[in-house]
Amino acid sequence: MSDIDWLVGTIVEFSNSEPCHRAIIRSANKEIVALASITNGEIYKLSVETLYDLKEGEKLKLLTETKNLGELAFIDLKDQEQTYVSRRLRYLNRIYDNDITKITPNTAIQVIEEVALELNEKAPHWQTVRNWHNAYTKSGSKLKSLYPKNRYRGYREDRLDPRVIKIIEKESKKYYRDSQPSIASMERNVEAKIIEHNLKNPYDTLAKPTYKTIQLRIDKALYQDKIRSRKGESQLRKELLGTTSGIETERILERVEIDHTPLDIDVLHDVHKTLLGKPFLTVLIDHYSHMVLGYLLSFENPSFSSVCVACLNSFLPKGDFTESIGTLGEWPAHGIPSVLATDNGNEFWGNEFVNVADEIGTILQYCKIRRGNEKSRVERFFGIVNTTVLDDLPGVTRKVDRKAESYNAGQDAKLTFSEFKTYLAKWIVDVYHNTPLSKSGQTPNEIWTESETHFPVAEESQQDLLPALLSTTIRRLNPGGSISIFSMTYSSEILKDIYRRDGPKDMTVKSNKFDLGSILVLDKTNNIYIEVFCDNYSYAAGLSYFEHKKVLHEIRKKKQNSNDSLVLQTAKVQLANEREAMHKKNFRRKTQTTTTNAARAEKIGIDNVIQFGRISTLSVDQDNEIDDDLTLEGWSID
Repeated sequence: MSDIDWLVGTIVEFSNSEPCHRAIIRSANKEIVALASITNGEIYKLSVETLYDLKEGEKLKLLTETKNLGELAFIDLKDQEQTYVSRRLRYLNRIYDNDITKITPNTAIQVIEEVALELNEKAPHWQTVRNWHNAYTKSGSKLKSLYPKNRYRGYREDRLDPRVIKIIEKESKKYYRDSQPSIASMERNVEAKIIEHNLKNPYDTLAKPTYKTIQLRIDKALYQDKIRSRKGESQLRKELLGTTSGIETERILERVEIDHTPLDIDVLHDVHKTLLGKPFLTVLIDHYSHMVLGYLLSFENPSFSSVCVACLNSFLPKGDFTESIGTLGEWPAHGIPSVLATDNGNEFWGNEFVNVADEIGTILQYCKIRRGNEKSRVERFFGIVNTTVLDDLPGVTRKVDRKAESYNAGQDAKLTFSEFKTYLAKWIVDVYHNTPLSKSGQTPNEIWTESETHFPVAEESQQDLLPALLSTTIRRLNPGGSISIFSMTYSSEILKDIYRRDGPKDMTVKSNKFDLGSILVLDKTNNIYIEVFCDNYSYAAGLSYFEHKKVLHEIRKKKQNSNDSLVLQTAKVQLANEREAMHKKNFRRKTQTTTTNAARAEKIGIDNVIQFGRISTLSVDQDNEIDDDLTLEGWSID
């Protein structure tokens, strides 16, 4: 039994079709071989001993061992082989045309020589033609009987010394390592072993194999073993799974996938025209229709806050937005998904986002690590954007092997952030949503519209969604009706009324980390949120938590009082001036550097996206300056 290798990928044929006609070897060890029927994929597990007995009894054969051309059609043959078949058939047809039923020297030689003269070749021996005739007749006049067997000619035994083969096989195991050594390294190792043997055995030397011989020996290994050993199990799994996930949905919003990626393009500041760098794209894709439910384009690193803004943009209707940028078509996608599929990023795993999912009534589904195919829709969308949308835009970043030596994406950047934002939005609404899918032939727009007629989607209210999609924490209600958070104080007459009613107590606080001007405080007695403004509103209005931390850092460096409004304002102005100086300096430089942190501080892509509307009737101190722009009007995708 040891002389038979049950190699993975070999097809086995059973003469009595038991357990099936043909099956491919799926896996094998020293005792059991697993086979899959090539007809229906059914799995069979047979012992090595059983398979050996079937082979010895000629009830089983390995198709790789048979000396025929299998099920190859004439068109599948090589050009030279087709010529051979046509040539042989021409001799036989002339034999039949002359009513020759028995091929002998007297009956066939003259005819054979006539055909050879026409073909301008040496005439084959009459017995050779007789062999062609016999094979053709026995097969029922099938062309396959005339197929050449030249691929099975030649020296079939291994010319290498078995000891050299053993050395190559031993060294080839080192080839399948994570470090990925080269074939040249394997050649040097084999050569060293052979030299070592020859020095010890001067009267029994071994010949050194060529580089090509060693390469062919190493390449005989299964592809799955090569990938698993050199690139890892996850890469093999990824290749085997491809981009399909096996997940099926039957309606829109049944499953939505969310993910982030830095886009491969550098963009410029809208005003200063200095280099900002690569923006992040957070996108939500409906699995059933392939439609983009919504997205966020900004310089904010993936975080709970940025995810919530992307969700707000996705769940709300988008009519005002498409009208503002002048798209040709409409963007009907909106609504809360039944399942939201995410990766394992910290922004999704935190209690905050789990609470958000519970509050809006969606189920979070965490995809397995390194299983990109479980979010196949969003992964494919990122691929389309980076390879198709960005490919010919100025400022696109290239891999080393896809750019000229002198190419510099930063210097080639021409688009401002707002220009690119509008370009991307129009492409999504007017192009991507109206491009037919290869599988169904329908466009995402058509699929969404058709599904929505059967499964109507309720229109969500911004007023209801805002509290759910904000950062949540618990803070103590202090005497005087104030709450301390972000090293600042928020107070109002309404909070004083609550304090008179309940006294000091823990309260649920919602905050927008892109605008610290006000917070929402939950009055559990009345089950409503109260908007409370920062005591130092002129400093906090429109200020992001990212920028606020930078201000506090500057104050602490100078050991100043962080409660001093003038100090806070001064530090804020100082940092703003530094950003301004950075842009001006960059503008004068021939080789610009990215100013991503400045973009985050300026909330590029996020400003005016999510600001508190009037959640309830508010009583605000007259000392607080309230800007009318606080009210969120319409919807913004950025």
